[in-house]
Amino acid sequence: MDTPEVFFRETIDLGRYSNSVSKKFVSTYNDIIVASAKKLRQIDLRQQAAAEGVIVAPQTRKRLRAIIAQSKTSLNTWAKTTTKEMTQELQGLALLQTDFIKNELQKVTASGNIPINSVAVSPKYAESFVTTDPTQVNIFTSKQFTEDDFVKFGSGKFELTARQGAAITLPNGQTVEKAFRGIAERQQDALARHIRQGVFSGESTQQIARRMIGRLEFGQKGNVRQIAAAGGEITKLANYQVRTIVRTSINQVQNQASQAVYAANSKVAPKYQYVATLDSKTSAVCRDLDGKTFAYNRGPTPPQHFNCRSTTVPVVDYEGLSKRKGFEDLKPPPVGKVVTRPSATGRVPQDTTYGEWLLKQDKKLQVKTLGNEKKVNYFKRLAKKEGSGQKAIKKLVRDDDSERSLKDLQRIYGKPTNIKPKPKPKAVVGTAKASDFVKSKPIEKLSNKDQIKNIKAYKKHLRDQAKAQGKKISPFDLGPYDDQIERLEQGLTPFDMRDSERQFTRGANLDYLYWRQKTFNNKPLRVKNIDELKKRTDVVKAADGENLIIYRGVDDKKFAEQFKGIGEKGAEHFAGNGIYGNGSYAAARNIHGPKSIVNKANNDALALAKQYAGENPEIKTFLNKTQTNERVTAFALRKEANVKTWKAGSSVKTTRKSQFHAGPDGDWYKENFLPWREETIAKAEKLTGLKYNSVGEACTALGIDAYQVPLPLTEMDEVTGVITRTTFDYWVILNRSAIIVSDTVGL
Repeated sequence: MDTPEVFFRETIDLGRYSNSVSKKFVSTYNDIIVASAKKLRQIDLRQQAAAEGVIVAPQTRKRLRAIIAQSKTSLNTWAKTTTKEMTQELQGLALLQTDFIKNELQKVTASGNIPINSVAVSPKYAESFVTTDPTQVNIFTSKQFTEDDFVKFGSGKFELTARQGAAITLPNGQTVEKAFRGIAERQQDALARHIRQGVFSGESTQQIARRMIGRLEFGQKGNVRQIAAAGGEITKLANYQVRTIVRTSINQVQNQASQAVYAANSKVAPKYQYVATLDSKTSAVCRDLDGKTFAYNRGPTPPQHFNCRSTTVPVVDYEGLSKRKGFEDLKPPPVGKVVTRPSATGRVPQDTTYGEWLLKQDKKLQVKTLGNEKKVNYFKRLAKKEGSGQKAIKKLVRDDDSERSLKDLQRIYGKPTNIKPKPKPKAVVGTAKASDFVKSKPIEKLSNKDQIKNIKAYKKHLRDQAKAQGKKISPFDLGPYDDQIERLEQGLTPFDMRDSERQFTRGANLDYLYWRQKTFNNKPLRVKNIDELKKRTDVVKAADGENLIIYRGVDDKKFAEQFKGIGEKGAEHFAGNGIYGNGSYAAARNIHGPKSIVNKANNDALALAKQYAGENPEIKTFLNKTQTNERVTAFALRKEANVKTWKAGSSVKTTRKSQFHAGPDGDWYKENFLPWREETIAKAEKLTGLKYNSVGEACTALGIDAYQVPLPLTEMDEVTGVITRTTFDYWVILNRSAIIVSDTVGL
């Protein structure tokens, strides 16, 4: 990948910009506290001891109350003014960033004369970002980007909207306005408390003031860190908090603006690269993500946490663009020129990942980064074993993106010397062992004669299956298949729901189609616990970069056992049904959701599965741990599986109530799901010669193992009208052998 160095240099410039904005807000805050301290120093407490403690003269108490009241008013004004100024700064940043990305894309594609779409910024964008709580409004953009937008280059009109601004918050879920207001309110209480405690403990006003502001005076010099270090108990923490809010919100706006331009030009830059800062202060999650590339809207974006300094850069598709008519003259950057990126130890080649950079640093910097010498030893040994410093960095990160402790590493690997390099692979002779998962494909179209033989074979299968379970299958159960044989013998269409009075109520039903597909009834692979499932590398990941864990809840443990491939009916996959097509239903966190909501979204999906299992919080009925494990199944989809997913945000376009659910009376169902359902059924019928009345059956016939039903990302309470965000999707599972099941359920 050859990304212009200017994208990397911009990160440094934004860091300087963030520091200058932080200092402005910190200085105005500190001036309020310094002014209060100055007034406090002018008071002579004239304290006198009494039998029951210190007595303060009424006039003095009045002056102290006045100082506290004035500081409260000033801090409230500071919060409002700072919010307004922050809005102006972020609005300007969004405008500059969208222009910057557009201009740089124009420069790197100038040889091909490729039009680059611009992105307008709504005048209310930053105000919405700073002040609007996304749980109280519809947060979706006025334009969802689709492939149709890019049929003609330069033809789309794109905007960074107020709704997009409202969709993001600080990592703790607060708005910027609320965060500044919170600082002001907390420091009002802290200042009043310090003055009262100081007075009644016998301190002089000079001592109280010194404790409040430290060595600070008006017109502080230095950067924010130096100013905070010089401050006292009422300034130091607040200064750091202000810097954190400013740095994080600037990072959010910069990256959202960049992503908006990437979206508007996805044919030019279909992917982006995650770029972390190469120094000792970078977080564990950003070290791991550094250098990874993702398709637009399919991967994590910064900030991953407060004070995140990571960014993203576009990956231009020079090869693909140059093959398009009219753009044959497009040339990538000159070969041989070394493109670099900054690091704490000087510029390094652009493709240097965090792990490779750290591996080449001296021991002192490695210890500063990882915490101690023993962890450095684990890192070096793992790098040698894995053949990569970046892979070693991955091993030092837990599933929740926190850094593994030394105790964790000792538990997993023992001593560092126990970690040995992987042996070189030996040459493979003969045929490789087949995978335990067989790639799905459409069922074969049969002639009438062969279809008759097939249905007779299925009838025999049903009788044999019942016999194995010690049961008998009735003529009533076999009657529909006899009807189909009769129809076929008369030369009529098999499994036709639409022209026969003797309707076969399930059409080409799932039981039959699972049997036709041969592998769909196969038992799933099972692992011991949820941790093993999260660590697997052969399963579907969500856009947040972690394995997508799916939860299925049923009201009887025998159905859960059947799904896992155990118990009396473990040999056959349960054929369920529902409004989105017949199959086994389950819930997972939104596959397009951001990293910041992983834990909440997993909890929401598990809670939904528990409801289907019988847990009802409204009437205080809860499942114990044993019952949960019996009725709820946690699983993942194999990476090789044929899975149908929908684009992010595809379920919502307007604020109408009908948009807030995906049921048959909802707009999304009518405008998106229903056409896909009809198209899929038509395709399956043409390809297989059978008739279907459910998209689940049609997908099974086509060899689709599972499909996603994206629930709306907002939900309106019909009584109160309050709009909240939902975080999960439904999944319809068709091929049981395409899943890997955990024997435990926890998160």
